[in-house]
Amino acid sequence: MGNLWRSRSGEGLISGFYVMFVLAVILFMAVEVAAYSMCAWKLYGACGEIMEMMKGENGLDGNMERQFQELLVSLNLLEFDIRLEGTPKTVQRGEMMELKAWGRYPIRSLRPFGKELSVPFSLRLHGLAHTYIRKG
Repeated sequence: MGNLWRSRSGEGLISGFYVMFVLAVILFMAVEVAAYSMCAWKLYGACGEIMEMMKGENGLDGNMERQFQELLVSLNLLEFDIRLEGTPKTVQRGEMMELKAWGRYPIRSLRPFGKELSVPFSLRLHGLAHTYIRKG
């Protein structure tokens, strides 16, 4: 490390700046990974709430989709353009239901390099309907 700063031609100083630059890029990417996982965790919580409602009401309806959008607003997830799809509301007790959510996460740390990248994320939950629907 001592020779890094004492070079006569300044090569050591320049290579030190390159090392700091590479470490900064790695740190920025680590922050992006942490933000991506936090976004996925928030989405998992919101989808879990909607799945519990679906279990009680035997499927997904428009009211639950509106409540999901309100959850996205309160969790600051609207910018990720998250879509929701689930089993419609005609399921009998004990039948399997599915809830899917997906979107794209923009990687902001690459913008200074002129790159606009986004990473897809998705979530799929399964559950059983709880209510028996009487027919006729």
